[in-house]
Amino acid sequence: MSFDCPPWNPETDPVLLALLGKFIEELSECSHMAARCLIQGIGEVEPVTMLPNRGELEKEIADVLATAELVCINLRLDRRAMQERQISKMSHLDGWHARLRKEQ
Repeated sequence: MSFDCPPWNPETDPVLLALLGKFIEELSECSHMAARCLIQGIGEVEPVTMLPNRGELEKEIADVLATAELVCINLRLDRRAMQERQISKMSHLDGWHARLRKEQ
């Protein structure tokens, strides 16, 4: 099978590489914290660090939001399209969660 598409041109800008790398790192940390909240409970305290899960999740989400904002600015992403997608996604998920609540 043959594809008529141009070859990929990986990103080489050191600032964008650093920014995207940090964004991925923050997403990973947030994912890790969300998993901890599922496993231990959002209202619990991490037994080794004694830090509250809720507060740590708030910090990780804030880090993701801050880094996402920098990604949007530096990559000149289409904010309006992203906001429309966000509203659509929230509506979809709210409907799904409402159905889950009815089933309880």
